[in-house]
Amino acid sequence: MIVLTYHKILSSSAFEKQIQYLYKKYNIGLKFENGNKREQQLLITADDGDPSFYENAFPVLKKYNLPAILFVVTNLINTQTPFWWDEVEYYLGKEAGNNKVWEIKSWPNNKRESFLSELRRTSNKTPLEYKQLTTAQLKEMQEAGIIIANHSHTHPMFDQCSRDELDKEMEHSIKILENLGFTSDIFAYPNGNFSPVAESILEKYGIKQAYLFDHKINKGEVNLLRISRLVVNDTTPLWKFKLILSGWHTKILPITKALGKLRK
Repeated sequence: MIVLTYHKILSSSAFEKQIQYLYKKYNIGLKFENGNKREQQLLITADDGDPSFYENAFPVLKKYNLPAILFVVTNLINTQTPFWWDEVEYYLGKEAGNNKVWEIKSWPNNKRESFLSELRRTSNKTPLEYKQLTTAQLKEMQEAGIIIANHSHTHPMFDQCSRDELDKEMEHSIKILENLGFTSDIFAYPNGNFSPVAESILEKYGIKQAYLFDHKINKGEVNLLRISRLVVNDTTPLWKFKLILSGWHTKILPITKALGKLRK
């Protein structure tokens, strides 16, 4: 079964072109079906709960009466708090900030939190604000067939967290989602960062499905706590979009990366 994942969706028209293609070619479902051998079975997901999903993707999905799963970061609901990676780019500048974000993702979580606190404290810039999705918007989408699911409480890298940190992430996110009437037991790893320890914590909290970020197609029976997803965005050209869906992009990518290293 093919599972797509988006993040920010900035162009509703570009997104609609992709949806038109998917609508004609695939059977788009609401849940992952393990062992499904039909190549035309597809699931649409989006990570982070960026407001652009509500603004640009939701109207298109609603128009075509298509379901999807939206994984939200629970401590951001109803706030003006930006995503932490956007803050890093804001304070350090886009290029330097982007490079720093990739570095931070490999740090232990307590080091990440300390760095962010210090960055906010020492910057001369006005604190960044970003209007996040509201409960009302999430409920509106849920009523139209969008599953609002679990993407952790603060979006740390789960392979860089201690057991205690993972416990707190799951406790908080599950409690908030359940109190709001959303889906707490379907989970997407932040940044796709999986680890055996993290998986054991998900099992402890009764997570039924967990999604990776590994740019692969699921074939045959898979571990439901390690469901693969193909990474796309609304700016992906339609020819490349089709190539990714075919599975050939996943095979070609390692080769092109290896050739790139040889040329250096």
